[in-house]
Amino acid sequence: MIEISDTGKGTSVVRLTPARCNIFAVTRNGRTILVDTGISFDRSRIEHALERKGLIPEAVILTHTHFDHAGNAAWLQKEYGAEVVVQEAESQFLAAGDTPIPEGTYAVTRGLVTLGRKIGPAFRYEPCIADHVFAERFDLNRYGINGYVIHTPGHSPGGATLVIDDVIAIAGDSIIGTTPGKPFPPFADDVDLLIRTWKKIIDTGCETALPGHGKPVSREEMKDEYNRRKLL
Repeated sequence: MIEISDTGKGTSVVRLTPARCNIFAVTRNGRTILVDTGISFDRSRIEHALERKGLIPEAVILTHTHFDHAGNAAWLQKEYGAEVVVQEAESQFLAAGDTPIPEGTYAVTRGLVTLGRKIGPAFRYEPCIADHVFAERFDLNRYGINGYVIHTPGHSPGGATLVIDDVIAIAGDSIIGTTPGKPFPPFADDVDLLIRTWKKIIDTGCETALPGHGKPVSREEMKDEYNRRKLL
């Protein structure tokens, strides 16, 4: 269970429920936003977790629009009145419920990409028209959260990372936490761009990165991986 009860600056960040991806609830002074939404099969878990915790999300921030992260965006928008926020490069994918399959970054994942593209229609989800589309930065203070969202492409063209209290970076699939010591994601549209994005995340000064899958990744782990890859 990923749970940061207090960043030290008044905000809590918890993984809402087990799901296909990490779904985070960010709460400050009784106000809540969600980060990512899982797939449609996760819907009842999300609903029960929100009810159990007494949370009503004001917004859903998408780190990107792949099916396992955006599959419940339309439902949360309709059911809770949550405003959906997405980076502009992927707003049309969200509106179409479409998941372009990224390239693999390792030999084994390149093979999986070939298979994935053959069954592409299986990765479609309920389309959603975003309430807010941003280019480079989106301020979260409108929802009572001390933080902002930045454009962090590479895994996908409209990748986004939330910076909470300048302490926690919620980075979606720009970082992976499923294999200790290997935080570089197995899929990315543009590896060179993703490496530059890592520098952007590191430069926020955040101590911990919360990935879209797996466990937290420390700033030092990111720096070590970045320094190794930038020399390749």
